[in-house]
Amino acid sequence: MPASRTAEYVALYRALENSERRRAPLFRDPLASSFLTGGRSIALGVANVPGLRGLLERYADWRAPGARTSAIGRTRFIDDVVRAEVAAGTRQIVILGAGYDSRAHRLPELATVRVYEVDRADTQAEKQRRLELVEGKRKDVRYVAVDFERQHLPSELADAGWRADQRSLFIWEGVTNYLDEAAVGAVLDMVGHTAPDTAIVFTYIHRGVIDGTRQFLGADKLVASVKKLGEPWRTGFVPDELPAFVASLGLRIEQDLGADDYRARYFGDDTRLAGYAFYRIAVARVQKP
Repeated sequence: MPASRTAEYVALYRALENSERRRAPLFRDPLASSFLTGGRSIALGVANVPGLRGLLERYADWRAPGARTSAIGRTRFIDDVVRAEVAAGTRQIVILGAGYDSRAHRLPELATVRVYEVDRADTQAEKQRRLELVEGKRKDVRYVAVDFERQHLPSELADAGWRADQRSLFIWEGVTNYLDEAAVGAVLDMVGHTAPDTAIVFTYIHRGVIDGTRQFLGADKLVASVKKLGEPWRTGFVPDELPAFVASLGLRIEQDLGADDYRARYFGDDTRLAGYAFYRIAVARVQKP
């Protein structure tokens, strides 16, 4: 299948933040623009024309309320988790469903950390093709081709050199909602039975968006849009039920924030940042015996 269209949109949001000049950007991602094609590449060019950035952002926020600021906020949140885990001694990072994630290349804290990127073989091939001409990229990232719903993740990671008996951080950003619940549970169960202090930071959507039991600003339009792209949302969780679910798999929730929460952390009390309240980030850690 072709590289994910939604992954390109997220790369566009990161590229826009990288070129932000009106305030201090939440992060730097000079590689994000390398992953843009077609309309997304044109949009970035338009945004860099004086006076047009604001218009483009307002249009993007109208098309998908909250998606842009949620993507920016969650990127910074996960970056902060990565830094904290590495400072605490983690020396293995596993990026699940890596898509166009560029942390292995842009975060200096990862220079001495082994990074494994897990995704479908075709997505990885496209990513590596786009990175061929990028200067300063890491050449020691270990790419692990896995289909979460069909292959055994622990075996594939072990074959690539990953050590289950050593502390790791798993990053699972923008993926769980596209998989079936069995696949999501299998990955969390695997993480829950790895080394002590291993952690996973993952995003998920509120189950109410999928089954229609909760209404969120702009959600109906987004559900229809991703379905039209051939990437429908399939799995969600109820936040109050998540701690018990992951505990049954050997994990303990340490943080669980909605988009409004993590945006407020980085953007302050800006009432214009509405939408995407159904999108959440959780940090869970292997429970000690």
